[in-house]
Amino acid sequence: MSLHESRSAETTDSNVVAVPESHLASDVEPMEKKADEPSSEETISPAETHYPTGWRLHLSTISLSVLIFLVQMESSIASTTLLKITDQFGGYEKSSWVFTAYMLTYCGFQMIWAKWSDIAGRRLTLLVCVVIFTISSALCGASQSLIQLIQFRWIQGIGGCGIFAMGQIYLFELYPPHLWPFYMTIFTAVIAFSLIAGPLLGGGITESGSWRWIFLLNVPAGVLLIPAIYLIFPRKSGNQVSIESSNRALFSSASLRKVDILGSVTLLGASILLSTGFQEASIVSSWKSAVVLSLIICSIPFIAVFLAWEWFVTTRREFPEPVFPWRFFQSRVRIGMIINTFLVGSVTYVCSVQIPQKFMTVHGLSPFDAAIKLLSFGVLISGGSSVAAALMGKLRIPPCWMILFGAVMQVIGLVLLSRVKDTARIEPAQYAYHVLAGLGVGFINAAITLLVPYIMEKRDLATGTAAISQFRMLGGLMGLSIAVSLSTPQIRSQLLGVLPAADVSQLLERTETINTIDGVLLETVKGIFAEGYSLQIKMLVGFAVAQVPTTLLMWTNQAAEPGTGHS
Repeated sequence: MSLHESRSAETTDSNVVAVPESHLASDVEPMEKKADEPSSEETISPAETHYPTGWRLHLSTISLSVLIFLVQMESSIASTTLLKITDQFGGYEKSSWVFTAYMLTYCGFQMIWAKWSDIAGRRLTLLVCVVIFTISSALCGASQSLIQLIQFRWIQGIGGCGIFAMGQIYLFELYPPHLWPFYMTIFTAVIAFSLIAGPLLGGGITESGSWRWIFLLNVPAGVLLIPAIYLIFPRKSGNQVSIESSNRALFSSASLRKVDILGSVTLLGASILLSTGFQEASIVSSWKSAVVLSLIICSIPFIAVFLAWEWFVTTRREFPEPVFPWRFFQSRVRIGMIINTFLVGSVTYVCSVQIPQKFMTVHGLSPFDAAIKLLSFGVLISGGSSVAAALMGKLRIPPCWMILFGAVMQVIGLVLLSRVKDTARIEPAQYAYHVLAGLGVGFINAAITLLVPYIMEKRDLATGTAAISQFRMLGGLMGLSIAVSLSTPQIRSQLLGVLPAADVSQLLERTETINTIDGVLLETVKGIFAEGYSLQIKMLVGFAVAQVPTTLLMWTNQAAEPGTGHS
């Protein structure tokens, strides 16, 4: 697959660069044109696209980087503070909901926000999301119970996912195509650094003060960035397909009927029911529980209705605009990208939570020291993304080769990591395994991100970008839910063989009580927890292996060449 090369035509204006949009010649399977679908000429116009330059561009980049850092950090900062939070409030077995509640809405609304931004405009959408994120962060910091904290984390995730979705979309709308690899490297580095900084900040803040500050730190940043976004960002981005002309038009019946309410509700409902079912399986220690089975079974109609409705509105209706166009299912490349990003998301988030928790529980490290150990994984995600972007940009290596290579590195690193079970000391070799897995994740993230504008049609650029991001988060959410549902029952069952039931309940409620166990029994208990974490890694091996056939499914020699793009 190859791209037609395009040349950028620059104006002498100091604030704007005009770049003609380019077309894509691809070997992606052609889709049948329906009579009521616009032609490719209608979808991809040759009109000039304007990009900001100078101080506006730099301030926009800084603002987006800070916002992406904050919202992405919230997905990992709780990993080293969960034990302290539950030590204060109790409820260790429900502690994963502090993480899951944020992740659920963080991944569940991205395509919804993206589609709404097509109607309302990127800037207004971003402002609304920042306001929601800032207020809910303050409420999280003021929580007086674990239940309150979980509820406010749901709201915080709604705002955070909108910010992240807009940041991903702006990557392709604020910068000309030949700069996409460069700025993608910047944003990927920010995302990777946030995954590293989250546990570090969480651990450091927890040791030196109150865990509440991991949420309250977002408030001053949000207050400062709200006016900056309004003044710096354009109301309408150059590549944006449509925007209503006024606030009155925005809330008119004509505008509102574009919103795919049924598709959004069924997608979110399926995500909530599935993840809740997996979480409940870890709490009640039985997949045969009536609650677990009912939640999982109830998700099936939501999935069926979602798929049927998206097919119907894409192929038979003009309105509403589908939140997940059926066109995505008609291309092996697009569907392969979505599956791969789901799988790599599972590896990313399970490792980000599991690695520091294992060091704290099995090896007795402090939250900050445990977070330091995560660097060998997190830093290499950014490093892998940078290397992959350079190889694809300068050497024209097709992204699919990067994805395949990344999958192989993940498999090797995770298989070796699953064999580490020593509780007496920390084996240095496992850091090398973290490096391999992190590099693999970085390669895949960079390759899939750069493929998006070349594979998606212009009308689907916002939705397609958000879909890739949303399924990555959904993969992390589902992967973590499955990992917990597999390991916690095993840990509970084995602990009941060596400890009284009351002590097991207390240990799972507050893991700090592991330090009250003495002698040989302590090593046995640590070994049980180590086995549980090893089971989670073995599950991830399966996810990494599945990326190989998925990559072959989406195989294409498409090269993400600078200066070209599917605008």
